[in-house]
Amino acid sequence: MDFIFTNTPYIWIFLGLTLLFSEFLLPGTFVMFLGIGAIFTGILARLVSLEFYSQVVVWVLTSFVSILVGGSAVKRFFKSESSVDPFVKDDFLNQIVPVETDILVQRHGGKIRFQGTLWDAVSTDSKITKGNFVRILSRENLTFTVERVDS
Repeated sequence: MDFIFTNTPYIWIFLGLTLLFSEFLLPGTFVMFLGIGAIFTGILARLVSLEFYSQVVVWVLTSFVSILVGGSAVKRFFKSESSVDPFVKDDFLNQIVPVETDILVQRHGGKIRFQGTLWDAVSTDSKITKGNFVRILSRENLTFTVERVDS
């Protein structure tokens, strides 16, 4: 056990390098900042004699600071973009489709068949029973809002 406590600076640096290299296997950048904190803790523990519990506190604090500083730097250099593809159309709007499972008012559970697939559907005004046809008004994620089509 003395071997571990006398060599903690090197263990911290090894842990930090391991965390940095594990970033290639894990998604996100969170583990990298923990590795930076561990390397800093190892260097500080090599330069200054610190108790193990103090080293853990230093690691937590430096990891937290590296997450704050590094996270903002990563966001600045690697900006996320969201855009609307002008070629993707809402081709489902106003389509007339059959009801496969009774559609309830503002409650999930109803199903329609659209493009060969069953989709969740809700109604805005009335219950629509199986066998009727509906018009698609809108879509929110995987649920269509529909209205009854009078035949």
